[in-house]
Formats: sequence, structure tokens, C-alpha cells
Amino acid sequence: MRLINICISLSLTLLCLTLSAETVRILGIGNSFTYNSTRYLPGIIQSNPRLSAEVGLVDIGGSSMQQHATWAKEHEMDPSQGSSYRYAINGETLTRTASLRDVLLDKDWDYITIQQVSTQSYKIETYYPYAEELIHYIQKYAPEAEIHLHETWAHNPDSHRNIKWGLDPDETYEKIHAAYHQIAREFGLKTVPVGTAFQNAKQDPLWDYQPTTIDVSKLTYPEDKDNLPDESKSLHKIFQWKKNKEGEMEVRNDGFHARDHGQYLGALVWYESFLGADARTVTYIPEGVTTEQAKSLQEIAHATVQANQSVERK
Repeated sequence: MRLINICISLSLTLLCLTLSAETVRILGIGNSFTYNSTRYLPGIIQSNPRLSAEVGLVDIGGSSMQQHATWAKEHEMDPSQGSSYRYAINGETLTRTASLRDVLLDKDWDYITIQQVSTQSYKIETYYPYAEELIHYIQKYAPEAEIHLHETWAHNPDSHRNIKWGLDPDETYEKIHAAYHQIAREFGLKTVPVGTAFQNAKQDPLWDYQPTTIDVSKLTYPEDKDNLPDESKSLHKIFQWKKNKEGEMEVRNDGFHARDHGQYLGALVWYESFLGADARTVTYIPEGVTTEQAKSLQEIAHATVQANQSVERK
């Protein structure tokens, strides 16, 4: 009898493990910001033995909702058009000649995200009519998938775009947040609040980056190779030495893409949003992120997702 009970217990355990390992399939449609938010997601998922998921990415650098919607329509009329997407699964590029329709039909996606390009994300008028067209296109070829809006983040205060365009990061975030939630309400969608997590991080002393007082245009290479502004409190990648057209090293400014720490935060938000697991229990930490930083980002991701889901349930 004892042997039978042990066998039954083992069978039930194996059954539970099998059921818990059902693969969840997530597809992000977008651009480099989608890549930023999903870069570390496969590693986070793999560190949890109770979870199984495939993270798909179909992207074009700098692409807007308008471009995705336009390419989709062009491909419908002529299959030779709109087939220059990069398609990757769990970080591995499968092809750079995919169409959006090909990818939507490739797997039984559980969740699919869309987003606006960062240069337009704070302008609600740029979402129309393209968000609706993209949503309908996804519903046509992946009708069982649940569509979410990937809320992107505001640029760093030292981003050359913010400086050139006279943008305030906090005001920009408020417009981004309002735009995504307006579209979510109109079409009955949920959001993945990465942009809000970036904004919330500013309240933590570890991430309260302040604009630099260094005039980077006066830095020279190699004398000032190690004198770039301190970015240790930034979630964005800002200043880098790069060669210009003449082959000389000069300081280039980004300030909108996420650096490793911001990418980790984005992945934690996706992890808890889609897989229902607590970001605070994640054991995977990317190289270059300290334990203290990781714990901070995990807490921020968890609090942000829980607050967002509480609002969306109302």
C-alpha cells in the first residue's frame, strides 16, 4: 500500500509539473524598444523551472504604427511587399525577410504586443487610424491572441532629441501614458507598463539621474576616454565614443534606448504582466547589474505591474 501511495504521489507531481510547463507564446511587434524590453526576458523565464515560454520578436528599426499598418496592407495586395521584418524567437534571429502575416501565422500566439515609435508616442494623433488597422490585422490572422499595448518610456533628459525639441521628460511621460491608455480604453486592451516603471524608478535614489553639467563637445579622445558623464543612475544608454565619417572618435548622444539596467526592468515588467509570476522572486541577473540594483528593479517592476493591473480591473 505504501508503494502504491508513493507511485500515486509521484504521478500527481509529474502531472502538475507537466501542466505548469505549458508553453506560453508571446510576440512583440515593434522596433528597437521592443527588443530592449524583451532582451532579457528569455533568461528570466528560463531561470524559473515552473515556466515555459517562447518570446517572439518581429521588428523594424524606428518603425511606427503607421509603417506596420502600411506594410501589412501592401503585403495583402502584393506578397512580395512588406517582407523585410526581422523575426526572432528567444533572442535568436530566424530570418530578416519575414512578413507580419507570416509571423502571425507561424505560431499559436497567446499574447501579442504593439507600440508606437518613441518619437511619436507622446502625440496621440499619430496613433490614428493605424492602431485600429494594426489591431484588426492581428485579429484577422491571430484571432485567439490577446493584444496588449507595450507602453514605452520617455527619453532621458540628456537625450539630444529632448534638448533639440525642448521636451520635458516628465511631461512627455504623462502624454505617453495618456495616449496608450486612451487607445487601450477605446479598443478594450491591456497595457504593459514599462514606461511607467521607468518613471517610477526616478523615485529610487539608485535611479535619480540628473542632467550632466559636462560639455561633452569639448571632450577629446583619447585624453578624455574615461571622462564621459556618469550614467550609473540612468536606465538609458546616453553617451558613447564612436567614429565619425572622418574616422575620428567623438562623443555620440543617444538617451532614448535602454541600457542593460533599463532592459532588465522592461523584461521584469513583461515577465510579471504576461506570466503572472512575481518579479521579486527572479533569480536571473544580467552581467553588469549588481544584486542591489537588481532587487531595486524587481521591486519597481512588481509594484508597477500590480498597480497597473489594479487600475485596469476597475
